[in-house]
Amino acid sequence: MPPPARGGGEIPRRLRFKALNGGPTIPSLMTAPLFQPRQISPTDEQRAIQADRHRWLIVEANAGAAKTTTLALRIAQALEEGLHPSRILALTYTPAAVTALRQALDRIGVPAALRSRLSVSTFDEFCSRRLAEIEGPGVARYDTPELLKPQVLQALARLLDDPEERHPERLVVPGNGEAAVEGLLATFTWLKGTMLLQHEAAEQSLTPGLADELGQDYTALRAFVAYEALRRGGHEDRHAFRSPGDATYDLAMKLVDDDAVFGERHPLEGGLHLLAVDEMHDTNRAMFTVLRHLLLRNPEAAFIGVGDRGQVIHAVAGADAAFMARAFEQEIGAPARLTLTDSYRFGPRLAQAAGRVAGKPCSSRSARDTEVVLVPHEAADEASRCIADAIVNRTALAADAPASEIAVLLRQPHQSVALENHLLDRGIDYRTEGFAPYLMRPEVLFARALMVHARGGFEAIETLPTRVAMLEALMSFSQSFIDSDELAPGDRVRAQRLAIEEVAATPQRMPQFVDNHVLRNADPEARQLMEAAVQVVRANTTEVLLQHFLQVLNPHRLAEKVMVRAADVAQVEANLQGLVRSAAGFDSVEAFLRGLNERELRQHGMRSKDRVLLAGIEAVKGLEFEHVMIPGLSRGEFAAGGDSADNRNLLYVGITRAKNRLTLLFDAARPSRYLVDAGLVQPTAGVVR
Repeated sequence: MPPPARGGGEIPRRLRFKALNGGPTIPSLMTAPLFQPRQISPTDEQRAIQADRHRWLIVEANAGAAKTTTLALRIAQALEEGLHPSRILALTYTPAAVTALRQALDRIGVPAALRSRLSVSTFDEFCSRRLAEIEGPGVARYDTPELLKPQVLQALARLLDDPEERHPERLVVPGNGEAAVEGLLATFTWLKGTMLLQHEAAEQSLTPGLADELGQDYTALRAFVAYEALRRGGHEDRHAFRSPGDATYDLAMKLVDDDAVFGERHPLEGGLHLLAVDEMHDTNRAMFTVLRHLLLRNPEAAFIGVGDRGQVIHAVAGADAAFMARAFEQEIGAPARLTLTDSYRFGPRLAQAAGRVAGKPCSSRSARDTEVVLVPHEAADEASRCIADAIVNRTALAADAPASEIAVLLRQPHQSVALENHLLDRGIDYRTEGFAPYLMRPEVLFARALMVHARGGFEAIETLPTRVAMLEALMSFSQSFIDSDELAPGDRVRAQRLAIEEVAATPQRMPQFVDNHVLRNADPEARQLMEAAVQVVRANTTEVLLQHFLQVLNPHRLAEKVMVRAADVAQVEANLQGLVRSAAGFDSVEAFLRGLNERELRQHGMRSKDRVLLAGIEAVKGLEFEHVMIPGLSRGEFAAGGDSADNRNLLYVGITRAKNRLTLLFDAARPSRYLVDAGLVQPTAGVVR
């Protein structure tokens, strides 16, 4: 099928609608007045976008300029004109953005009966559903690097043993390959997102020379090819397994394959009349390929995409703002372009700081004057105390405003440990997004289980799910297994789960299980470290626990044996260091364990919707709050891995979630250079990011 003509092409007379802005127009089922939203009064910019009738429209937005609400207005307008909900498809990058768009549709007054029939999903969810229609059931889902690690190692083994490899001297794999897994998975994600081999090396033999020309490592490219062959699993009609992002890549690959067979009906033919994309700045090549073919297969569909180039935080997955710009024009056609320039979320001071961080103009028409508060501190724990004080005092919130309008945004999950303890001890309800509460993190459950085993008190763990999670964490970090010669390998995972649940239901049996199954079948090195840590805990003084527990347990070594990413290993260490530091206020190990149990019960008891949010910055993109607090804006702390566009964009995303107040906390002796760049602190000698 040829691509559509530039500018949208000719529209059948029966589908023409009088253009409001001139130029090629989109089809409409009927004329109708503009949809009138509730709760908001649209700006001139929003009304122009809502009423626009160009076939393709891209909206360039700044943070806080209500791009998701504006997209909701455009969808509501289509419904107002009589378009059936099944003819509308809205796609975005993250589940959080899906939630935000659905909330925006509700907020502006789209009836529930219509909202429930709209298809709003992530690209990957959409592609998974389309592939399921082609492939049927049977594709396994591996959602974590740990589940993918064996597959990568198997691909490496196949590669190194391949007798047809023509350049074995260029294959460099350290040790048994485990040290290379993290880097390879990151490379695989980027290669899939960019579809580099398909676009830059189609039908070319993979040689060291080609790898050099592409600026890539030859071993990594060959490992990718071997891994993808393994993922296909020898099936002609379906893949053996997928991980996040794979469905989009797999469908994109089918779409560019001239020999792909889709059956009687193409999976992208849906009679669409409106295709809407939020977070378009996070589009990668695989997503764009799906988008382009959706427009090819639905020639009557109008398109609207909204995005903010300053919010590209997924470059590691191939995200590129070029798909909002030249790539769209070159491969689809010349779109109309409108802007959402002024923020109505926050005031001028924050707009100026955000613009300096993002390196682009950013202005405000908000009636509010967003307060930007800088809180320098000395001790790290002081930041948690300041945050708890601000929450208790309802700083920047009206007396009747819900606590859910407060968000504490964290760059790293381990930053929540001390903060959660402060909130729990002061009776402040909270919820987490983007990471689990610290007491439920596997490494913390593992350490708690060792301590409880040493002191013989599993009965004190009141909730069955926690006891189950403790045993699972012990099995994971010890690399242990349920010993049985009667079970096939495929049945052992299920049998282990059932055995753990049975034992956890009777806590008196747990010590024997730990001794006879966990420790006995553990990796020898892990067993030695765990037994040494148990002996430390039995000394029963908090001082000894603080000084020696982590030293003898060596969590770094345990984590790197079972985890893939170096960042995850570092988080294990940081979470456990935070756990042990929290023991300083207790007189004994028993008192500390009782305190953890009480905190856990308190955390489980928080059911109200009116809770403070603790979240990773990625998890709140597209959301907004009355008061946003961001700790850790210290040199070398916020910019994890060094200064990068992703880190800078993360800060831009984080600070622009605030409406009334933004509180930034940092070590007084080590302010982040990002604060200097934002014009919020004065530069000092030697300040780096």
